[in-house]
Amino acid sequence: MGSSMCLSLSPLTAELQACSAEGVASGTVLGRMDIGHAAMEALFFKNGRLNAAQLERAIEWTEDRIQAARILVPEGAQLFSRDADVLALAQASGTTAGSPVLHVDAVEQTFSRLVMQSMGQAAPQDSLPATARFFATVVFVRELMHHLHFPQIQLLQGLDNALAADPR
Repeated sequence: MGSSMCLSLSPLTAELQACSAEGVASGTVLGRMDIGHAAMEALFFKNGRLNAAQLERAIEWTEDRIQAARILVPEGAQLFSRDADVLALAQASGTTAGSPVLHVDAVEQTFSRLVMQSMGQAAPQDSLPATARFFATVVFVRELMHHLHFPQIQLLQGLDNALAADPR
């Protein structure tokens, strides 16, 4: 089994810390990215508005910051998170408390729904939270999983508790 990393997000940064197999962060920062929902909101999602061109620019900006961080992920590393924004994404992606794993395919499907929403083509039942913070989280987590080759994120807090504590 490879090493474990814990993901936490803040308004201006995202960090990956070393953690135990149970997802307990050790405090050792393995990577810090200059990216966060506040920065993305100011640049791309002003007033919570979403459009396809802004979404594309947000993706490019995010990719650049992930690559600039030069984070080395050991092969087989597992990613954990108890971050409220990641849990909100998992909830919107259909992840349940009975299976607390956010798979890359679920993130991709949620991103596709976000693209449809940005073009005004989302069915009402497929609409996602219309906040800049949620848009930024979807873009960041999708790009992080893709560029750092994480197939899934182990969620460390019950989804029902996270949603009640921090509704999006």
